[in-house]
Amino acid sequence: MDRKQQHEWLVRTLGLQTSPVAVKYLKDWSEDEEWELADKGYYRPKAPLNVCQFVGQARHHGRKVVATADDQVCNIGALVTGAYPYDEGMEHGDIAKKDGVRKTLELCEAMFQTLPRVPFGEVKAIAFAPLDKMELEPDQVIVYGNPLQMLKLMQGYVYAEEPRFTITSCAKYGVCVEGMAQAYVTGKPAVGFPCRGERVSSIVQDQELSITIPYASLPAVIEGFEKTKHLLPSPIPFGGVDQEPNFLPDYYLTPQAKKRRG
Repeated sequence: MDRKQQHEWLVRTLGLQTSPVAVKYLKDWSEDEEWELADKGYYRPKAPLNVCQFVGQARHHGRKVVATADDQVCNIGALVTGAYPYDEGMEHGDIAKKDGVRKTLELCEAMFQTLPRVPFGEVKAIAFAPLDKMELEPDQVIVYGNPLQMLKLMQGYVYAEEPRFTITSCAKYGVCVEGMAQAYVTGKPAVGFPCRGERVSSIVQDQELSITIPYASLPAVIEGFEKTKHLLPSPIPFGGVDQEPNFLPDYYLTPQAKKRRG
């Protein structure tokens, strides 16, 4: 599949309400490169924004955006995408201490010391676009959806790759940390719980989660989904909390249940 076909497959097969977003980390940046991207329809924001807002612009409005360190307003998003240094204040978790996000100062420090992050200066700019509009070779694809849609993509990934899917979170930050940075550092898909910033400024709904998939893994995720789609058909018919689960195949049943079923 090419990117347009992948985009259409994700939207159609999962029933997504918004576009999957392609992310490209640019290791070089110059005025010439900025003009080249401008010719392709990528623009820099007029005022600094959050990383999640760039994602939201592509996801909800179909925009193509490119952002440098100067275009980022949030220190957390900038830190974990390589646009802000891991300085003494970050190492000591000063922001966490001011937020009161942990009971002790030691936990605040440990929280920041364990945040996944792109090394400072390794990435010069980041391009965002709907997957079908991204002319550059993406590094990641971000998909927002409900828990069932996320589970289907997780199942597609683990089918050929892992015995389990690990979700990790500091329970404070969203797609920039637990999605983009986590997937960048590990090279594996990462599920994120949208943070306050995403909900305020990126039109994220209460029922939504996100998954950031390394683009190199997307073909395997799609293949794994196709191999396992019978396990989670949609729509799933409701049975009832008092109804005997007759949909279970025999190999799932306890000895007592098999005897009862006859």
